[in-house]
Amino acid sequence: MESIRFKNYDVAYQTAGDPSNPCIVCLHPAFGNHHAFDDQLKTLSTDYYLIAPDMLGHGMTQPEKTNDKVDATIAQINAILDQSQIKSAHLLGVSLGSLIVQGFAYQYPLRTKSVTVVGGYSIHKNNKDLMKTQNKEIFSWLFKVLFDMKSFREYVSRQSTYLPQAYQRMLDYSQKITRKTFLYLQGMRKIFIDNEAAVNYPLLIVYGDHDLPIALEHGKEWVKIEPKAALVIIENAGHCANMEQPEAFNEVFARFVGEKR
Repeated sequence: MESIRFKNYDVAYQTAGDPSNPCIVCLHPAFGNHHAFDDQLKTLSTDYYLIAPDMLGHGMTQPEKTNDKVDATIAQINAILDQSQIKSAHLLGVSLGSLIVQGFAYQYPLRTKSVTVVGGYSIHKNNKDLMKTQNKEIFSWLFKVLFDMKSFREYVSRQSTYLPQAYQRMLDYSQKITRKTFLYLQGMRKIFIDNEAAVNYPLLIVYGDHDLPIALEHGKEWVKIEPKAALVIIENAGHCANMEQPEAFNEVFARFVGEKR
């Protein structure tokens, strides 16, 4: 693991591959950590340099004290790229991570080669129904978090996965989650920016076929309004398709970023 000093705390991140190769920044789902990309770090590092940070309150990024929220991840990615002397990167995000990489692409278009969204939705348009669904879900979390963190970890791991082995992985990753993590997640709303213009980067939208129906419907509508977008549905996978069907995902993703090199 490596780290960068950001303000008054350290942000941890995992790297794999040769830094002289094209870069891919990987951002994990809420309650996960960089290990959500173990299959990508292992397989894709032959041809790419991968950077997988742990967001605030996740994995090994655990500040003693900070007023920062999860939206600070955008600036942290920029700082990591600066430290690594990397001009631009492909961005890969899962669930919450997919929202943040879109936010990065909006703020730093010159540093963005492409964006891949797994199990996420647009931060710019046509997202109101999904945001309502997410807000209701977050509200229901509060009761579980207040009374039983063990049950909460089990619940979010079930919601995030379809296959048993992926569930166990998410459950393991979620052990680093504390009630403090939820304070950091309050910064999610700052990531959303209304913008009806088409995005100016190549966009790959990926869902597992067992993800929420409302998410799958959003993806079908999203790809229609983004000229540079492509939609892929991966079979026998849930919300975190890159973890559940890594071979299928890696093939699709490698082909996409290979075309954008």
